[in-house]
Amino acid sequence: MFHRVLPYREPPGFTLIELLIVIAILGILAAVAIPNFLQAQTRAKVARTKADMRTIASAIETYRVDTNHYPPPFGVSIQGRDSWAVLSTPVAYLSAARTVDPFARPGGSLGQVTLTYEAVSEQNQILERFPRPPYSVSPDGQVSVWWWVASRGPDGAFGFANPAFDPEAPLLQKFYEADAHPAAWLSVVYDPTNGAVSLGNLYRAGGAIRGFAGQSMDQ
Repeated sequence: MFHRVLPYREPPGFTLIELLIVIAILGILAAVAIPNFLQAQTRAKVARTKADMRTIASAIETYRVDTNHYPPPFGVSIQGRDSWAVLSTPVAYLSAARTVDPFARPGGSLGQVTLTYEAVSEQNQILERFPRPPYSVSPDGQVSVWWWVASRGPDGAFGFANPAFDPEAPLLQKFYEADAHPAAWLSVVYDPTNGAVSLGNLYRAGGAIRGFAGQSMDQ
């Protein structure tokens, strides 16, 4: 019996059109998946920041109970320790003197990559060693009755100003005028409903909070 041997044929490959269709599908999937992944990263950082702020808030209030005053304002020291250092030494209310802001841009000095702390007086004025009237006042003779801790938020920066001029003044101005212009202040507060990556800072406040700005912060 004879068997006819059929000629060998290479298996058919993809045509150019089929390859282009596959590439287009992969591109569409990547366009959908990558933004969702980045937003998930941002949401995770927001959750981490808020958890860190809750820990700091507990430390600040415990320090207040023990010492009968809040940590010192910006630029003021107690026995050589600033507002963050007093929370870690000699009593360890926090395990580290400063908490790194997950949204800080890398490469800066320690003060440029950590969360910030502000002390506020009963007159609802920010207390600072180097005040910028009318947006902040000297802490001499002033007592802080409430405070806030802030993160730069997903945009990676505080405030919205020309850094060559005075990067913090517009933020402080909006705080100072928050009762009269609440919408302007809310533009400084991060709101995830505006998009996972949007302008605004993350805040947590505590103490005898005054004014609209303080009431708009997480507590």
